[in-house]
This record gives sequence, structure tokens and C-alpha cells, in this order.
Amino acid sequence: YAGFKTVLVSRGIETGPHRFELTAAPDLDESAGIYAVEDGQSVAIAVDGVQIISGFIEDVNTEYDAENVSVSVSGSSRLCDLVDCSTNGMQVKRGQSLLYIARMVCEPFSIDVSADSSAAAAVAQPFESADLALDAGQSPWEFLEELARIRAVLITSDAAGNIIFTRRGSGYADTDLVLGINIKAASGRRSHRSLFSEYIVNGQQSLWTSSDTGANSQPQAKIVGDATRYRPTVFMSDSPADPAACNEQAQWRQRMDYARSRGVTYTVQGWHQVPGGRLWMPNELTHVTDARNKLNSTEMLITEVRLILSERQGRITQLTVMPAPAFDRLAQVAGDELGLA
Repeated sequence: YAGFKTVLVSRGIETGPHRFELTAAPDLDESAGIYAVEDGQSVAIAVDGVQIISGFIEDVNTEYDAENVSVSVSGSSRLCDLVDCSTNGMQVKRGQSLLYIARMVCEPFSIDVSADSSAAAAVAQPFESADLALDAGQSPWEFLEELARIRAVLITSDAAGNIIFTRRGSGYADTDLVLGINIKAASGRRSHRSLFSEYIVNGQQSLWTSSDTGANSQPQAKIVGDATRYRPTVFMSDSPADPAACNEQAQWRQRMDYARSRGVTYTVQGWHQVPGGRLWMPNELTHVTDARNKLNSTEMLITEVRLILSERQGRITQLTVMPAPAFDRLAQVAGDELGLA
């Protein structure tokens, strides 16, 4: 089918499944074209001949009056079933790796699992401390995300809809983002709402079952955050962690809160990084120069890419960027080193 009026394709490293929404001007034949699309069908999304999403149609909305007809189709990449569904639970004996567990969990959904070179060693490391439990009613995605946080890796989707474990990208986009050159618009908010003065972490056992002595102990870690007034926050660790692991999780939470409070979304013309070049991609680095958002050739990570087509603006891309060091979980990075103090 051809003749889309609007297009939105969203891909990100924090959003899980990639998503799309298309609005069409319908054919005159009400039994063909866009009218033949059914919810639940498999779908592949390609841009200029390059496939970027493999998934399913989730919603088909038809609206009309005496003068106008509009049909919109929306859906997600294949990972959506891991997010939406839940199971009766599952026990996993200690000694299994994240890669093995993910393949076992994803096999019924016909989703393949692999890791790139940056995450291969981490996802092959076995969980030795205790048995693992996928709780009854818990989504497979939530379970895998918890384990991925322990191993300090990201769960992403490839163009075929399968899982790729990775870490923060080290490759650069083919162009920088510069105010007055290629930045058409920006939306940035410096927010204190998600910042805290203290991060306190308690160990917990909800993921694990163990009869070892001291299994119910709750080691703590406390670090200083970026809030300028007293604003403490306390949360449970993602694993039965010792104080060092609790401290690492506190550092991770503090850095991510700070990064999200300093994120900026930029609009650029077109869907390609340079004319005739690659599409904009999430998990790539770029340097941003934007005095209005206090960025001076600052290295930022592209965390989300939204390809948009509209009748008013044509093809544009919205890029959400955040301070890159925030996604290096294993690094000890202070708040003022994130590039947006």
C-alpha cells in the first residue's frame, strides 16, 4: 500500500519494543488496500528499502464522516509479547547465565537472543549466588530487565525483532547536532523533580530463593545525589546484593536520574544523518552544540529516534539525547562529570 498521510516510527534503548503508527488516505475499494489490514497480522517496517522493525499490527482504527475517511494502523516490534504477557512462573537453578535464561524464556515466543561483543562476557557469566524465580504473573520482559540490570547490559531489539544484549554504544553518528546548522527545533527541560540528595539501597531477596545463613540480611549503601536540598530516596536492590553491589546500584540510579533530568529532544530535517547516508539510529554518540541548553560540543548518547512524516513538515526526525556517561553502569561517574552540571 502507498499513500500514507502520517508516519511515526519510534526506536529507543529504554523503551523496549519499537513502535509505529501510520495514517492512510483509504482506497476507494473498501475490500482492498489499507482496509485489508487486520490486527494481529505480522508486519515489517522498511524505510527506503531498509528494514528497521519486524513485529505485529496491534490496532486498526477507522474514522469517517460525510466528507472524510481516515484509517490508522499501529503496532510494535516482536518484543511486545514479552512486555504484555505474563506466565505461571518458573524456577531457574543457580549456575545459569543471562544468555541461557533469556533464550529459555523467549523460546515459546519464537524470539532469538544474542549478544554483541560489548555484552558477550557479561551475559555469559553464571548467576551463582542462588536460584532465580520468574514470579507467577510477572512479565518475561520485567524478569529479563531485572537480570540485565544486574549484569549492567541493555536489552535492545534488532530489525528482525529479536533480542540483542548490548551496552552503551561507542560509535558516532555521521554528523553532529549544531544549533543554527541542522537543529530545526529543540525541547529541553532541566528538572529537579527526579533528583535526590541521598540514594539509600537495601539488599533484597525477591528474585532469589536460598537457604544459606544470612540470606535475609539487608546490606545498605548510601551515596550523595544532585538535589540541592534534603530529598532522600530509598529503594531495594535488583539482587541479593552485598554493600559493594548496593553502592553500584545507587550510583546507577543517581546517574540515570540526573541524565533524564537533563535530556533534550532535537528535531532535524529528513530521516538520514546526511543526504544519502544512514538512517538516524539509537545508541549512537553525537556531539551537541546548543548554547540555549548549555551544551558546547558535548558528547551525548542518542537514546530514542522518532522518524516522522506529516503533511505540514514532511520528513523529520526527533532525537532524544542524554549525557553518555550515565549509561556506563560499571563506571564510577560523579554528577558533575556528566557534561550537564
